[in-house]
Amino acid sequence: MLIADELVNGLHHDWISACLDELGERQAFLTSQNPLLLDFLRFDSVEEVRQTFILCERASNDAGAQLIWRNPTEDEAESFFLAYQTGIQRVSDILLTKGLW
Repeated sequence: MLIADELVNGLHHDWISACLDELGERQAFLTSQNPLLLDFLRFDSVEEVRQTFILCERASNDAGAQLIWRNPTEDEAESFFLAYQTGIQRVSDILLTKGLW
């Protein structure tokens, strides 16, 4: 398992690809405010989209504000994947336009 915060900061684009290739099938938790990392991700299925992203939302109730962590719904993942398959937008742009980032 790998945990990395701001993995792409200061890395050449070739190194970003090399890091993601080295991850292979291992579980990794990668954080980034930089959309560049997201644009290097590749997807083969809707299920892979659901497993890749964890969304954070703020919810408020009588007890106060709370952060909720979740994977995209089936509909969100399918909508993302269909846009991704067209190859017109970068991953980060799709996430922004779909309201997922």
